[in-house]
Amino acid sequence: QGAAGGAPFLRLHGRKGGGAMKRPRLGYKDLSEKLDAAGQGHVLAHWDKLSAEEQQSLEQQLADLDGGLGLAGLRPMLLEAVKKHGEQRTGSIEGPPAAWVLRADGSDPVAEERWEGLGLSAIARGQCAACVLAGGMGTRLGMSWPKGMLGSKEVNEPFLPSGKSLFQVYAERILTLQRRARAHAGAADSPTIWFLVMTGEATHKAITDFFARYQFFGLREEQVLFFQQGMMPCFAEDGTVLMESAGRIATSPDGNAGIYPALRRSGVVDKLRAAGVRWVQAFSVDNVLVRVADPVWYGYQEETGADVCVKMVPKRDWQEAVGVVTLREGVPSVIEYSEIGSERAQETTAEGALKYNAANICLQAYTLDFLTGPAQQTTQWHLARKDIPTMDGKRPGIKLEGFIFDVFEAAKCFRLLQVDRAAEFSAIKNASDSGKPDTPQSALDSLSRLHRRWLRAAGAKLPADDARGGGPVCEVSPLVSYRGE
Repeated sequence: QGAAGGAPFLRLHGRKGGGAMKRPRLGYKDLSEKLDAAGQGHVLAHWDKLSAEEQQSLEQQLADLDGGLGLAGLRPMLLEAVKKHGEQRTGSIEGPPAAWVLRADGSDPVAEERWEGLGLSAIARGQCAACVLAGGMGTRLGMSWPKGMLGSKEVNEPFLPSGKSLFQVYAERILTLQRRARAHAGAADSPTIWFLVMTGEATHKAITDFFARYQFFGLREEQVLFFQQGMMPCFAEDGTVLMESAGRIATSPDGNAGIYPALRRSGVVDKLRAAGVRWVQAFSVDNVLVRVADPVWYGYQEETGADVCVKMVPKRDWQEAVGVVTLREGVPSVIEYSEIGSERAQETTAEGALKYNAANICLQAYTLDFLTGPAQQTTQWHLARKDIPTMDGKRPGIKLEGFIFDVFEAAKCFRLLQVDRAAEFSAIKNASDSGKPDTPQSALDSLSRLHRRWLRAAGAKLPADDARGGGPVCEVSPLVSYRGE
C-alpha cells in the first residue's frame, strides 16, 4: 500500500510543479538487504560500474519505489496480477438498470434546463472542478508532442481553422462558463472553475511550459493545477523487475486510474477541499467535443446525489469496438469489447434494443468525498505483455496499469447520463492519413457539423449538408458559445 494507506501506485522521480516529494534515499547496505529479500537483488548487479550521480539516481528511484509499492511486494503483486489475468471471470452480467439512466440528449429540455440552472449555481459558488487526462504523447498521431497541443502552430500539425490547440479550446470553454455562471448568479465577481491537468513523466514539462507560454489561455495561473500520474516498474514473467539501464529500472505509466493516487499524492484534493469544491468532472484530452465543466452534468449529479456519474452514448451497432457500462455481479462495471464477446454483444431487450448499449466514452464525474475515500482504496492491476526496452535490448515483459473505471464498483450511488454523441463525443486516436477512424480530420468534421447546426438554429443561412453529412468547414469560438446558446 502507498503512503497513508493509499492505493499501491507510485511516482518515480518527483519533479517540481506537480511531482511527488522525493523520499529519503536508502544506503547501499539497506538497499542490498531489501532487494535480496525481495528477490530483486539483480538491480544492484552493476552498482560498482555506476557513476556517483547514477548511484544517487538509482537510490532515489528505489527509495520512491519502496515508499510507494514496497520492494517486498513487487513480485507477489505481479504474480497475483498474472493469476487474475488468466482466470475466467464468472458471475452475472446485466445491462445497466433503467433507474441508473436519465437523458441529456435533447429529448427532455425541461430537465436539462433544470440541471443546467443547478450546475451554474454550483459553479457560481465555486464548488466545481474539471480534470483533463493529458498524460499521453501524440505518438499515434505522428506527433512527438503531448496530445493536448494538437492544433498549435508549435507542433506543425494543422487541426482547427483558428489554429487553437485542444488545451486552448478546453480553457476557453471554462472561461465562458465562468462568465455565464456569474451572470446566472448576478454576482459581482467571476467564480473559479478549477482546471486540473494530469500530465505524465514524459509530458509534464512540455505541458506546463506550453500553458505558461500562452498565459494559461486566459485562465488565472493559480486555478490551473498540474499533477503527474505515476509510473510502474516493468517486469519479467517471474516477477523480477527489468532494467532499462545499469542504473535505472524500466518503467511505464500506471494507466488512467493513476488519477486517483496522483490527486492525493500531489496535494490537489487538499487544495480543492480547502476551496470548497464538491464535484470533479474528468475527461480524456482527445475528445474535441467534450463539454468541459458541463453545468448540466454538475446539476444532474447534485440532484441525484450520485457519488459517481458517467456520461454514455448508445452504441452505433453491436459491432462497435467500445467498452460498455454494465451491472456485473451486482455492482457497476465496464466490460471491454474484447471481453464481452460477439454473442453477448448482440443480445437485445424485449423492446428490441441492444442489451449492452451504454458505450463508455471516458467521461466520469465524482464527488470530492469519493475521490478522497473509496477511489483511494480500489486498485485492480491489468497486465499487458509487451516488448520492453532494456539494457540488453528489447525483451518480452509485462506492463501493469489501472483502468479509470475500476473504481465504479465502489460507488454507493452510481448514475448514467445519456448524451448526444454528435454533440459531445468525437475522439482523436489516429493520424488523418492512417486509414483508420477517429482522426483529427474526422474530429474536425464532427465539430464543423455541430457548429453548422448551431448557426442554422440561430438563423444563419448555410448550404445544406450533403448526404454524408459534409458541408462548409465551420468553427464557433468557445468564447462565443458553449453549447449553441
